[in-house]
Amino acid sequence: MRILASINLSETDRKALIILLILLVLLLLLIGLFGMAVHGTMKHQAKHADTMMHDVTVTHVVDSPKKFRKFGIRKNNRTLFRASMKPFLVALIGIVIWIIHCLAIGEWSVNPWETTGELFFRFKLDNSLYPADDPLWVRVFGIQLLARWPELVEGYPRFELAHIPYYLECAFWVLAIGWYAYVCQAYISRHVRILRRSQEVFEKSLEGYKANQSSLDS
Repeated sequence: MRILASINLSETDRKALIILLILLVLLLLLIGLFGMAVHGTMKHQAKHADTMMHDVTVTHVVDSPKKFRKFGIRKNNRTLFRASMKPFLVALIGIVIWIIHCLAIGEWSVNPWETTGELFFRFKLDNSLYPADDPLWVRVFGIQLLARWPELVEGYPRFELAHIPYYLECAFWVLAIGWYAYVCQAYISRHVRILRRSQEVFEKSLEGYKANQSSLDS
């Protein structure tokens, strides 16, 4: 903060830089949390890949890296197919609700996402809605930045009983998208583990081996 105060900027410009700094910290925090979640998924799915390949490996059903990869990828593809059925079923439920609702009201042009957006806060983002001496956006070093926290639009969030079908449709679709993203990320994690294990399981190592010592022992 002292560094910003020492720069020859107006008070509005300094506030804009402080807000930018806070937003960047929040963004880094969200990225870190997302990275932790992805790492946790990869660790869990790596164990799942080991479990899938354990029996066929220890019983020598697969006895080479090529066979290991071929069997593992085929089994992983089947796991992906089975796991994908659930999020697609959830998305299908949302589509069925949307079709039934549109048939009931005789209206097909309503955007359910826009309607569901009324459940959340809305902000005034147009600079013309703010006084000239206290604008929302300013240019600092040629970059347009927030100079203050935007004000809320009155009347939001709000709940409309007649819009419950739209809320349900979007809820099912969001759940399906998130679920399927998790399924795909799990598939990639298992695939990477299978490729890595195909080399590790069958690799031969001479670490600790001494030819001269073996000859003397014999």
